[in-house]
Amino acid sequence: MSEPTISWDDILEVGQGGPGCGQLFVNGKQPKGAFRYLPPALYHDGHVYASTFVPGGFIVCEIDPVTLARREVTARLPYARLEAIDGDEIVYFDHFERDSVSRVAIARPRPVTSPLIARLFGKR
Repeated sequence: MSEPTISWDDILEVGQGGPGCGQLFVNGKQPKGAFRYLPPALYHDGHVYASTFVPGGFIVCEIDPVTLARREVTARLPYARLEAIDGDEIVYFDHFERDSVSRVAIARPRPVTSPLIARLFGKR
């Protein structure tokens, strides 16, 4: 898969003097859910990573560019402006002045095998 086209629209301040958050578009379509995102978004290993504005802070999420499904990577953070992806970690500014950075591991969910499926198909 080639790198998706990422664009923004309707970027507005969240709170007086706060960061500008807007509508994110991946290949011309918005991810599922009525969320506003803090630019920039990053592409890595077939997924788009973006910081979602939520009441009281931000949540870093992973967006599948094909299905546009959104999965939360972090719990709510006070601030999260994405900077880069280093290996399997997202590097983000954790303060509005961009004077401090943090990292969070990209952990993909593992497939869940129910006990019934395991018994039926012999997986233990």
